[in-house]
Amino acid sequence: MQPTGIGMIPGDMIMQTVRHGSVQLPTKQRGIVLLLGLLLLLTLTVLGISGFQNAHLQERSASNARMQSMAFEAASAGAANSRGFFQAQKAGTPDDQCGAFDHEGWDNPTDWVSMGTVGNATLKQRMYCLADAYPCGAGETCAETRPGRSQLFVLSRGEVASGGQIVAQRDIEVRLKVNGQAGLPTGDGCGAICLPSCEPGEDMVFPNSNAFRVDGGGGPAITGGCDEMTTAIDDAIRDNRIGNYIGGIATSAPGAPWDTPENVDAFSNNLSAYAQYEQGISGNCQTLCYHDGDYSDMGNNTYGTNADPQITYIDGNASFGGNITGAGILFVVGDLNWNGTPNFNGLIVTLGGTFMIDGGGNGGDFGGSVVILGTDGAAGAFVDSQFNNNGGGTGDYIYNCEALLAARDMVDAAGYLNDAQGNPMWAPDCDESGSGTPWEVEPEDVGIASWRENVGWREEFYGSD
Repeated sequence: MQPTGIGMIPGDMIMQTVRHGSVQLPTKQRGIVLLLGLLLLLTLTVLGISGFQNAHLQERSASNARMQSMAFEAASAGAANSRGFFQAQKAGTPDDQCGAFDHEGWDNPTDWVSMGTVGNATLKQRMYCLADAYPCGAGETCAETRPGRSQLFVLSRGEVASGGQIVAQRDIEVRLKVNGQAGLPTGDGCGAICLPSCEPGEDMVFPNSNAFRVDGGGGPAITGGCDEMTTAIDDAIRDNRIGNYIGGIATSAPGAPWDTPENVDAFSNNLSAYAQYEQGISGNCQTLCYHDGDYSDMGNNTYGTNADPQITYIDGNASFGGNITGAGILFVVGDLNWNGTPNFNGLIVTLGGTFMIDGGGNGGDFGGSVVILGTDGAAGAFVDSQFNNNGGGTGDYIYNCEALLAARDMVDAAGYLNDAQGNPMWAPDCDESGSGTPWEVEPEDVGIASWRENVGWREEFYGSD
């Protein structure tokens, strides 16, 4: 007969005591329980510290974002007042030829001018005139050509300080130009790639390659004729590739001849007549000037050179290989398919509504403006327009005002630029001929041409200050 409340289980050697409802464990098991408790406590401590650090990092991140936002708001306020800053400073600047042709710009920018505070941030501004060649050191002449007219910029910098140190800084650069005046040609409103209608196509696709770049040359990289078009363009570009579109995507009211179907038709007829005239003169076309119907060239032919640009008019669809080179105007009444990137300088137009890149090829350099505009001649209306791509590859599309002005002058010299009233039917958006410099016109005639957030692009001119 065993004593009441005490039991012995052979083999396990576990002693149980029912006194006061407690269980006493052997020493070895009590040590394991203690160890597990310490491990659990350590785990909870690590989790607590980690959570605290994460909360601290989130707090710092939110603080940094808030300070960057304040700096950006200050810089934006300065950008909005760029014209006012120029008017206040122009009397004290040494060079009133900024904005003239063949002007090399200033070697140095003006000093920073403190403009006070905007909220909790400070604002300072400076302005400078840059020659249209880059990248450059101060006073150097560069190999990569840009327009022959120097350009005026106002830089606005917002800063947030803490403990005597600048902890947030944002720069916004605005380019000022003289607005169009009566009797002077007005630009066509186009960037390096231009879809001037309000009829976006359903198959809008831009390359996914990081080596595909579009540079607006100081203006927008891509322009659309209305917000609906620019939204469709933006949706077709991958978020992590938007940085390859230097100058961004902008809504720009189209100028002549892309503003109405009637103007497009009249300009097309003029160029058709010009091309047929040139085609009839032996030796005036390096490959061809006019083709009636669809056309394909997968060879390595030349359609004009920079020294001798030509008109190429195709009254149908066109397909070209990646080794094609040319300069002047390539005008296609139908769709245009390019296997690679066109090595072409000047104006490319497709009225079929689709500009197709069939793969990226091995790279190429386009300098000028590509106009993609779907037209229905019978209905007298604009129809779907789209940039389409079925591959990656490499290539640069760079707005080249010099090449566009050369194309315009080529048509003008031949007598096919003006309409029946003697008015120019087309001028590139960078054409400001005869309009004077910002110093020479009334304040209301100076406008904002473009803006960009400056993240170091100008450092190659003036250092990092």
